[in-house]
Amino acid sequence: MADLYQPRAGELRDRLLRDLRLCAIDNNVDEPPTQPGSDWHLLATALDTVMLQNFTNVGAAEQAHDVFSAIAEDLDEIRKAEGLVEIPASGSSGKIKITVLGSTTIPNATEGTLPNGLRWRTVGTVVNPADQAEIDVESIDTGAATNLKAGETVRFATAPTNVAEEAVVSESEPLTGGDDGESDPRKRDRILNARRNKPAGANWGQLRQWALDALGSVQDAYIYPALGGPASCKIVPVREFVTDIDDYSRELSSAQTQVVRTYIQAKVGIPEEHVIQTAADEDLDVTILVTLPASSLSGGNGQGWTDPSPWPALEVADAGVVTVTAVTTNDVITVSAATTTAPVDGQTHVAWWSAVDRKFRQRLVTAHSGSTGAWVLTLESPLIDDSGAGPAVDDYISPGAFNLDAYGAAWVALIQRFGPGENTADSGRLPRALRHPFVTDEDPTTVTNTTLAQWSNGYPESGSSAAHTGFPEITGFELGFASATTPTIPATVDDPPNVFTPHFFAIYEQG
Repeated sequence: MADLYQPRAGELRDRLLRDLRLCAIDNNVDEPPTQPGSDWHLLATALDTVMLQNFTNVGAAEQAHDVFSAIAEDLDEIRKAEGLVEIPASGSSGKIKITVLGSTTIPNATEGTLPNGLRWRTVGTVVNPADQAEIDVESIDTGAATNLKAGETVRFATAPTNVAEEAVVSESEPLTGGDDGESDPRKRDRILNARRNKPAGANWGQLRQWALDALGSVQDAYIYPALGGPASCKIVPVREFVTDIDDYSRELSSAQTQVVRTYIQAKVGIPEEHVIQTAADEDLDVTILVTLPASSLSGGNGQGWTDPSPWPALEVADAGVVTVTAVTTNDVITVSAATTTAPVDGQTHVAWWSAVDRKFRQRLVTAHSGSTGAWVLTLESPLIDDSGAGPAVDDYISPGAFNLDAYGAAWVALIQRFGPGENTADSGRLPRALRHPFVTDEDPTTVTNTTLAQWSNGYPESGSSAAHTGFPEITGFELGFASATTPTIPATVDDPPNVFTPHFFAIYEQG
């Protein structure tokens, strides 16, 4: 939709005075006084103010009715007009690891508390679990505050017999899925699905809508019609990252998947087979080569590389990436850079990408030793991420750059919008079993030049309609290395399709 014309202050006044003067000349009337301070100028100024307000009101009304720009209550009114249900705030679910001291039974709905005092309960009765067994739990309270990362301690309100009061959140299924209510981007996605795909008669658009309606923690759902043959369908829901707890999985927990399964299967006929199965995470390791302005120390504008000679500079032997090969301490690391040029002590800055919280940390190199392929770097301070973890072998190392944090955040945001890949390569099932929505630039699944272009444009927060200027300082880019460009296709249709999640990431100077 084209932007509504919005005049500047004084523009309408000047147009009115000009038209008044020209009209008088056309009618052989003496020119009216239009100079500042005249009656006509005062009247035109007053009308200018009124009309500017009218333009502003019309612009606001137009924005309120445009699904791409409407927010908050305005977007909610569009949702209601489309007949879409309201999605309330959700609680988290997952598993906890318990310490068992002897024979016991843990009743269904046994309650406990999170570290912040919010409540959870067990799901299902557990009879004589083994020590360190993991059991299903869900929060009683709702909201993002019910999410809890792996390894955190929770407590039973009253511990069952022979069960320790304290338990630990599962590594494989931490407490996720809690949210404070449907976000505008997710609401916008539901509205667009209803408009573009016309949900009706249990078609794929309706199956997608039902998956989104079933649970607020479902970010999107992908449909594979006729995957198992006629009258069959697979629905694959995925979720957003929970960055507050460093959870970068797209997989729903077993409990969340069951909620979606129950919701959809209650709405469709028995003769049809509808399989509900969340996607499987596939780590994606990527490096991007970019052209940035020179360092401000070399006359650059301060928006590019930190150092006059960004280090490490890639060589052919690097194969597109420099990794950590040994960690002595968090401030003494060995890296694989194949360059024969040594870093400059007290000047060279390097950046480490944490594969835990998916962010860059930049440090000054204060001393170095070693040589080509095994440079030992002493850093000004330890490398520590938000979780308290330090560098590990195989982590990626980049040169320092002014806007590196934003590059990393944009990459993570872009990958979060990726959908799963195809679920079969069997030509006998295709094209009927192709993923719906189809793979497009808007709903991507693979790493392409378009993907990199979206990244360099400063990909915004998931589904955001906010304007973003991108990274104008990036004047060239290309893929340096990728562990894969398309998600692995499962061996059988019984397996879930794979979806990329961001793992290792680095930025290097384009040669």
